[in-house]
Amino acid sequence: MATFNVKEATIAQYQYCKKKGFPHFAPRGGLCWRCNQNIYTEIDHGTHKTGISVEKASSELVTGCPHCHRSYCD
Repeated sequence: MATFNVKEATIAQYQYCKKKGFPHFAPRGGLCWRCNQNIYTEIDHGTHKTGISVEKASSELVTGCPHCHRSYCD
């Protein structure tokens, strides 16, 4: 079960990048520059759901918006 919490996921992504020595591409507050949706919230589109969970933020490098697919590392 995925946990969606903006504050926890933001911190988790920051800590993951710092621990791994990766650049931090994700918007600091989680708000996408293109679609203005928070990347760390779950959005139900009816046929599928998008969003970055705390678990994903703590284990994978975030390089784009899960909602509109805008790349943050271009």
